[in-house]
Amino acid sequence: MFARKIHAAIHLLGLTGLAISLPLSVFTTSVSIFLLALNWLLEGDFKTKYRTALERKSLLLVISIYLIFVAGLIFTRDFSYGFHDLKIKVPLLVLPLLLGTSEPLSRQNLRWILLSLITGVTIGSLASSMVLSGLVDYPFTDIREISIFVNHIRFAILIDIAVFTLAYLLLSREFNDPPWRRVLYAILFLWLIVFLVLLQSITGIMIFLGVGFILFWIYLRRINSLLMRWTLAVFMLSGALIMLAYIARFAGKFYYVEEVDRSSIDLYTENGNPYKHDFSQSFLENGNYIWLYVCERELEEQWNRISSMDYGGKDMMDQDLRFTLIRYLTSLGLRKDSAGISILTPADIQLVEQGKTNHIYGNRYSINTKLYEVFWQVDVSRKGGNPSGHSLTQRILYLKAAADIISDNLWTGVGTGDVNSAYLEYYEKINSPLEKRWRLRAHNQYLTFILTYGIFGFVWLIFAFTAPVWLERRWSDYFMIMFLLVAFSSMLNEDTLETHTGVTYFAFFYALFLFGVKPK
Repeated sequence: MFARKIHAAIHLLGLTGLAISLPLSVFTTSVSIFLLALNWLLEGDFKTKYRTALERKSLLLVISIYLIFVAGLIFTRDFSYGFHDLKIKVPLLVLPLLLGTSEPLSRQNLRWILLSLITGVTIGSLASSMVLSGLVDYPFTDIREISIFVNHIRFAILIDIAVFTLAYLLLSREFNDPPWRRVLYAILFLWLIVFLVLLQSITGIMIFLGVGFILFWIYLRRINSLLMRWTLAVFMLSGALIMLAYIARFAGKFYYVEEVDRSSIDLYTENGNPYKHDFSQSFLENGNYIWLYVCERELEEQWNRISSMDYGGKDMMDQDLRFTLIRYLTSLGLRKDSAGISILTPADIQLVEQGKTNHIYGNRYSINTKLYEVFWQVDVSRKGGNPSGHSLTQRILYLKAAADIISDNLWTGVGTGDVNSAYLEYYEKINSPLEKRWRLRAHNQYLTFILTYGIFGFVWLIFAFTAPVWLERRWSDYFMIMFLLVAFSSMLNEDTLETHTGVTYFAFFYALFLFGVKPK
């Protein structure tokens, strides 16, 4: 009995350590999984575990997911990458097996695990905020780089899970938390939402808004007071309308352009040098045409006087500095000549050197910077610009690449190890406009499944992921519903199960909510 309690304590310690490690450290995440596996082995009683595994159909279905990954080697040419991919996906086999054959935890222990996740996410958000504010000397050129522990999209997804967990702890009476703890939950809830906006992860923000909207309507009927229900419903709908109105207003400002009279446009700078006006180019920055009033002779002379970075070289984001400077001056409504450069402040010069193409990007704390980036990328794509380096418009080409590869390998897929090579061969075959460093995968887990394992493999994977939720009667559990909504939403915009952090977070929460805790 004593040994059993020791193993149960270590099991809880491993799960708690895994929860707090996910947003903070890949290394301690792996250590926590190792601790769970070692404890499971030392616990023994393998006959009971083997019998449990065989009798638990839901667990067999989850294990079959990994067997599909292994079966994908049949159609693989690149076995080196194939085995690497299988290694990454090991948590999808190990964690469900460990939790599915172990004694489920109590609901109180579940709370401590979830609080550990919230603690890890909060620590990560505070560290990132210190980087963003300059309190920690950690140089970055892109706002996404403030997530210093894990990938910013994975971090944003974990923030979403933490926020929805806090909402449950704040509103539910299940754990009988005292008032002071609910106040703390409310503070953390608001802070993590604010930080999610500061992080400017479109994926994280869209998941928060979409899943939050769905959960709100699912659980609204559980509020007994009719007045409260109507009040909250009106509040939610009003918030959605206000957000849409704000985006529409932003779009209107983005596309407002003060047209230039070609017949009266200035042909020379104040110094008598000729301007170049390219009316065939309609690209904009803050409503100003980029390729009007350009005198590169003066730009080069004046820039090289005020900056140590050469006008003909690269900025810190490996972009042509001359283009960055021209766009930045345009964003301020200045002409691209010596007079325009003379108005730049030291802060402006630093932003240009950092690769910021618009003065809006100098505001680290505004969501408008991300909105502007999205609108600008769409506008450039509509006007035939090169999508390289533009995260949103690149994805359109990624999706087309995936669709074309799938059409040639619909039934069997390309195999577990040939996904990368299939994309590279495709881009070369069509002579893609994307630069080689931007020739990436679909960023859509569903398409990646079809592309890798074929249509039959895809159908089985979706069935094996969802059927156990019904078999275990967890479809009415808040945490299971919340997690699946977050995870499946993220798969629309990310290859969630193709990285170590993504696989681990999915396998952990999926196994925890499915097998690891007792039903409410």
